[in-house]
Amino acid sequence: MHWQWGKYETEGKIEKEYDKPVTKTIKGAKVKRKASKEEPAYEIKQKDGSKVLKSESELKKGGT
Repeated sequence: MHWQWGKYETEGKIEKEYDKPVTKTIKGAKVKRKASKEEPAYEIKQKDGSKVLKSESELKKGGT
């Protein structure tokens, strides 16, 4: 999956899917997403091993 990060686009692999509101602590910061069955959220592992939490609407399939 790909997403915008500032002026750049980055990618990672989905590790978990959430269909209920979720809060995760990532790099010491609490990150929230209002996930639902219609708009799931995903915990994604980036190539460098770090994790992000993204809503489905923030993601793109494939490359740029």
